[in-house]
Amino acid sequence: MNMEKIIFAHILICTLLGALAAVDAQESKSKRGKRGFQYLDAPIAKVTDATEATSKLIEFTRTEFLKKEVLKVGERIYVAVGWALANSIMIEGDDGILIVDTTESPDSMKAILIEFRKISSKPVKAIIFTHFHTDHITGANAIIEAEEATSNETIEIYAHETTEDLMFGFSDTYEIGLARGVRMLGSLIPKNDSFRTGAGIGPELLVNTDSELIIPKPTITYVGRKSFSVAGIEFELIHTPGETNDQTTVWLPKLQTALPGDNLYKTFPNLYTIRGSPARNAKQWYRSLDRVRELKAEYLVGSHTRPVISKEVVDDTLLIYRDAIKYVHDQTLRLLNKGYTATEIIEVLRLPDKVGEHPHLQEHYGTVAWSIRGIFTNYLGWFSGDPKDLHPMTDKERASRLVRLVRRSKMSNASPALTILREAQFSHERSMKQYSKMGRHIIADDKWALELAEYLTDINAVKGPYANTAKQIRISTLRALGSEEISPNGRSYYLTSATELETGLSLQRTKAARAFVINSSSVRTVLGMLSSKVNGLECQCKNYSIGLDYSDTNESYVATLRNSVCDVFSPIPHDTVLDAHLKMTTSTYKSIKAEDKDLDMEVALGNLEILRGSVKIYKDFLDCFDPVNSA
Repeated sequence: MNMEKIIFAHILICTLLGALAAVDAQESKSKRGKRGFQYLDAPIAKVTDATEATSKLIEFTRTEFLKKEVLKVGERIYVAVGWALANSIMIEGDDGILIVDTTESPDSMKAILIEFRKISSKPVKAIIFTHFHTDHITGANAIIEAEEATSNETIEIYAHETTEDLMFGFSDTYEIGLARGVRMLGSLIPKNDSFRTGAGIGPELLVNTDSELIIPKPTITYVGRKSFSVAGIEFELIHTPGETNDQTTVWLPKLQTALPGDNLYKTFPNLYTIRGSPARNAKQWYRSLDRVRELKAEYLVGSHTRPVISKEVVDDTLLIYRDAIKYVHDQTLRLLNKGYTATEIIEVLRLPDKVGEHPHLQEHYGTVAWSIRGIFTNYLGWFSGDPKDLHPMTDKERASRLVRLVRRSKMSNASPALTILREAQFSHERSMKQYSKMGRHIIADDKWALELAEYLTDINAVKGPYANTAKQIRISTLRALGSEEISPNGRSYYLTSATELETGLSLQRTKAARAFVINSSSVRTVLGMLSSKVNGLECQCKNYSIGLDYSDTNESYVATLRNSVCDVFSPIPHDTVLDAHLKMTTSTYKSIKAEDKDLDMEVALGNLEILRGSVKIYKDFLDCFDPVNSA
């Protein structure tokens, strides 16, 4: 059920109750005199209102950012935290230094350089941009001006081959992006030293509408993965698209240190940013984190928040971070395929306890809800799937109709729900009267009638014949709107939706149709279906590793389940401890998944061999999933 609809419907009914009560209150108005309703002449809420959420942000900001400091990581790496929204990282070489990311402000970068110079006086030989975002590149000019004036050496700037285009293509939406970014990151909120809530990934953004940004272009670019050496520092640049498509991970093999840019910070990832940009590709992001995990780094130094130290902690952090992204991705995919809208998915999707409690996954920057909307949009676009959202009413039109509805409610003796139902019927009938006279409907009236009837249905606010009336209004308005739609696509969507509602027609594929697809697919494809079939939080505390050998193709796979996230690998890693290991032909496996054959029968017939563990363990594993042959 759509939570936005439910909330709106409850508010609407409560508003009408208040309006009806106002009729009685009006009668005693003269008795109240000056003690009646008092209008606000100033806000009641303050920026410094102390809520639980605010207290958590204050503590997080205080411990992560408010102390400006340069942290030493390993032997030759230093990261400046607290000067700006982003960190800047210095790597000391034999005869020079390398700077990774330069913050969003020349002033903050100059201040950081002063601190770096207390550690090393060696010249800056090169700069690396991990990606194109302003908070990582804008301070570069301060370094270049300071260094080239004294050394007369050219400072090379390394980046992915697409970074330059993204840096300057970003200007296409710069005006609105800046305004929304300033709102999102709190640049204009008055600063109170005892009440600093920060910007989630840093203390604050040091860019506003007056900022003049001079950004040098990259001079050396790479594709895929490439090795370099500067000032005796050996490093690799690895393309790891995640928060941005040009994201670069810097790998320092001799120092066992990975610099993942913005692919990991100590907060839930920003899979969609409310400042405005295309939603990030969640599948790309978690796969990039898998590439970083393969490095087996001892240190992880991000371009926001503090470093992660020790091989075990680094691996655990990367693992649960990628699991969080994959879980939200896979569960969103699972539910949208069941016909849920983005709002309905947000209503039911919750992170596994272990994931949601992790300190790196608190929603201090990105949120689960925004991520769901971003993933939904990436797969299905802006349209929710609800026909009323094809051409939604404007906010202004809806507001004016709400005012009219409340005004009418004062003259009604009916319940709020019936008042809404009457308004819906009145609006639709008015539209039909115009159609009878002039051959065209009043589209705004039909949209309004459809919305109101849906609200009543969604919260079961009317029963019996009244519920049937609400249903008939929905069917009739959908047909009216379809008849006015010039696009055949829109017309068909409205009219088919009306037929579904009227007849109970289901548009889900039949089991036979799904079985045909399963049996026609490769076993790798069928195994890939498991990820989006995990049954939510049903098995969030269970871990499995199931080996699957296919005798006809000599393929071997392992399907794992951890944190309600399923992964499939081939071949089976040599160090994997399997809970169960099965062997069969690909056709047997696919026939079982298609529900053409029974698992127990295939075991009894010898068509499925248990190499390790038991059938029960495998069945327990399968109980954590929706059947592959299901919607």
